Amino acid sequence: MSKQNVNQTLDSKTVFWNRVQLIAIFVVFLAPIVGAFLYKPSQFNNYGDLYTPVRELSELSLVDVNTAYTSKLSDYADEDMWLFLVVAQGKCGTACEQSILNSRQLRAMQGKHLERLRSVFVYSGLSIDVARDLAKKYQPVEVYAADANELAQWATQLAPENIDGDDLVDRFYIVDSRGLLMISYPSDAEPKYINKDLKRLLKSRR
Repeated sequence: MSKQNVNQTLDSKTVFWNRVQLIAIFVVFLAPIVGAFLYKPSQFNNYGDLYTPVRELSELSLVDVNTAYTSKLSDYADEDMWLFLVVAQGKCGTACEQSILNSRQLRAMQGKHLERLRSVFVYSGLSIDVARDLAKKYQPVEVYAADANELAQWATQLAPENIDGDDLVDRFYIVDSRGLLMISYPSDAEPKYINKDLKRLLKSRR
């Protein structure tokens, strides 16, 4: 083999390996970017029980305990208003009141953004005096009465998957501005951790 042919062979090998190295560099630097672009997490990294898919809540008739004004749940829908919801049927004991308190605390934690949030307690089976006492005790939480049969049927859609028994009672729910049920928590959930979920949810809905 002539010296010229040897040099040509060496040059070809050099070009080839240079290209391989260049491709390897591109792969190393671009792989994380492409991976991040294509990656879609299968589950929200949440503290509460996320509804996947989210659920559109059906209509519910409400009566304000202080004014006797009648309305529908959808009347409170707003393009920028989220709902903290607590539901009680027949009684509202310690755990129920804790969820109401959580809804008030969590709203207060939003500072200047608290006007984007409403805290609502819906019940059936309580006396009007008990309901009004709760409204006064936990103001500005809004308290509404609902027909017992209607509420019992309506509340079935609130149950998270793989949650049953006592864990279904006295929960705290977050509903987004489109009336979609997003996530729920047991009464002993810590507001500071709920707040972390809320901030991620609000950010994801922008």
